[in-house]
Amino acid sequence: MGFRAVVTSTDLSLTPAENRVVEVLLGNDNGTTETALAVGAKARTHESTVIRLARKLGYRGYPELREDILRDANGGTSTATVMRAERGWSLAALTQDEATTLTRLPNFISQDQLDAAASALQRANRVYLFANNDALPVLQVMDRRLRRLGITVIPMTRGTKDLAEHFVSFDNESLLLGFALLQSPPHLSKLVTEAQRRGGSTILITDVPGLTFRPQPTHLLAAPRSEDPQYNTLLVPMILSYALQLAVFHRDPARFQQVRDEIDDLTRMTGGPDEIPLRT
Repeated sequence: MGFRAVVTSTDLSLTPAENRVVEVLLGNDNGTTETALAVGAKARTHESTVIRLARKLGYRGYPELREDILRDANGGTSTATVMRAERGWSLAALTQDEATTLTRLPNFISQDQLDAAASALQRANRVYLFANNDALPVLQVMDRRLRRLGITVIPMTRGTKDLAEHFVSFDNESLLLGFALLQSPPHLSKLVTEAQRRGGSTILITDVPGLTFRPQPTHLLAAPRSEDPQYNTLLVPMILSYALQLAVFHRDPARFQQVRDEIDDLTRMTGGPDEIPLRT
């Protein structure tokens, strides 16, 4: 089924902005190559509306929607997507796109938003991390960044029984930090609901600007991951992990530097590679 068939058969109620996006996509000869940003500009709306529309219509993301538009253009024949076919697969092309994406990141997430999330992390007595397998490398980076500040972190990545055993200790001084990259992990919405019922805070990091997530998390950090919508690296959520660590650290530098010094001392004491003697 192509994009035209999906649109004409849906009974969903679309907003005026979403209807303008549909009109652009159906009437645009370049619809198979244009980015969400370009389509949004033509529809006089934000690219987040384009991405949100794709999810609303049942696509995993805007790249999948574009594949359906391409199927329409080819008379219903599916065409395999070649990675980085449009923007180039070379190191120079990839790094240029990633650099552009990182430069635009503050346009989607303000320092105030980041500081508010960092404040919640600083206040929490335990931080519970949750992600699906695709975001596992980012979860591991966030785990390490927070532990380096002496924050107690509880990663949750396994089956439902293991998940319940970890989450049972969540209380009103705890914080749930979830990752929804490309799609929301199973159980995340239920975990956010339960975390809020217990009086705790929640942070959601996603690559879908304008994501409508229910229930609404306490803090939502949303930014796209790539200039090429068909090839997403983990660089943006990785950078956000480091940015959150820095924001937490600079809320109380003396306290967190003392924690880092103690970690270094314990590393040396237990035979770590650092040969600098213990301070006396």
